Amino acid sequence: MRRSLLLTSVAVLTLFSGSARAETLGAAVETALNEHPTVQAAMAERDLAKEQEREKYSDYFPQLNANAAAGRVYGDNSTSRGLTFDRGAGYSNTGEGSVSMHEMIFDGMQTVNHVAAARERISSANDNIIDVRENLALRAVLAYLDVLRSRESVAMIRDHNKKIADYRTRIEKMVEDGGADLSMAVQAHDIQNQLDSTLADVEGQLDKSMAEYNEVMGHPVSDPMVRPVLAADVLPKDAEQAVQMARDTHPALRGAQAQGVAAEHDISAEKGTLYPSLTGEMSFYKKDVADLIGGEVTDARALLRMNWDFSTGGAQLAKIHQARERKVQTEAQVADLTGRIEREIRKAYAELNAAKTRLKVSTDRTAISKDLVATYEKQFEAAKVTLLNLLQAENTDFNARLGLLNADYRHEAAQYTVLANTGHLQDALHIEPVHKTAERLAPKVKTTPVAGVEPALVSAPVPEKIPVIQPDISPDASKTVRP
Repeated sequence: MRRSLLLTSVAVLTLFSGSARAETLGAAVETALNEHPTVQAAMAERDLAKEQEREKYSDYFPQLNANAAAGRVYGDNSTSRGLTFDRGAGYSNTGEGSVSMHEMIFDGMQTVNHVAAARERISSANDNIIDVRENLALRAVLAYLDVLRSRESVAMIRDHNKKIADYRTRIEKMVEDGGADLSMAVQAHDIQNQLDSTLADVEGQLDKSMAEYNEVMGHPVSDPMVRPVLAADVLPKDAEQAVQMARDTHPALRGAQAQGVAAEHDISAEKGTLYPSLTGEMSFYKKDVADLIGGEVTDARALLRMNWDFSTGGAQLAKIHQARERKVQTEAQVADLTGRIEREIRKAYAELNAAKTRLKVSTDRTAISKDLVATYEKQFEAAKVTLLNLLQAENTDFNARLGLLNADYRHEAAQYTVLANTGHLQDALHIEPVHKTAERLAPKVKTTPVAGVEPALVSAPVPEKIPVIQPDISPDASKTVRP
């Protein structure tokens, strides 16, 4: 009975453990993109821009004002002096109230341009969310791959350590029996010491990788993990094509261009202060006091009011010049950002090409070392080489395989880094393309072109939560550029 119960418990535990879902790279990245504080901060910045646009848009609507007062007053005027005989003054309870409405009719196109600038800043904030997510996606991919790489490396080293320990035991036995020189045992021991040192280094790297994973993903590593596969045709064919892609669609660049368009609208808005403003006004006022102080007063008005302010000290012109300088500054930032993005893309391709070469060399070296081990095994059986020679061949083969593992992961990381620097990593991971989502949710709006800057499209708000899919890593992969 007890044995039957034990077997049932084991079966249930096996069933549940077997059904545990692996945390794919896509799922891990999705969690990071939707919950990381940097994304939340970028979304808050976008929401702030939306409220600022709402504030500017409210200037299109009339403003209402109402007030009332009640109390007691003392009056000494021509009316009170004409109606009293003792001291020429009087007291009275009083009540008064007014209501008015003001409607902007013309303000030199200031409101139009303020609203347009605010909308461009919403577009810029949307693009900033995409860029923040793109950078975070790369960090998440690299962290995920680095954990996988470190774990595989640790497992390989531990397995090889067992093999080395077996060789050491055999060599030490040969030394005891007089069939080998003591120097062979010393060299075998040195090989194992080097392996132990490598294991300590890699275990330290694994701890660091898991700490990075925890910070980026927002939770500790969840097992099992699945190594992702990146489609072969997802990368641009060369650096030139990647640079052109970035020029056309990179979120950081689009956001900077939108800021340039907003600066152009700011200039137009400041120029509007040089024109007279025209306002419609309707008001009603009523006051009630004793007749000896003034009696009832009713005042109803419907006016068209013009106001023309001009600073004789040049304040308005100074603000126009300030807006122009901000536009020049923005254009310079766009140019600088474009150059930095191109530089990072070319650096990423240089790393990718180097990674390809390292991967090929490591693959060839692994094949050679494998053949060498097979040859040494035959020669050892024929007593042509020593056990130490065979151990050294096995160690060379292990180093080649470990190098191949690192080269393979580094090559994958370089590919993801290229995609991140072009602004298309989320697309490659099959995460909902945020910039396409934004364009789909909002109509494309023509914007005023900025000198030297290609016009950007005004995008709708970015969805609060966006779906996702799969990724990869490298230790010294570059991160994407942000303005």
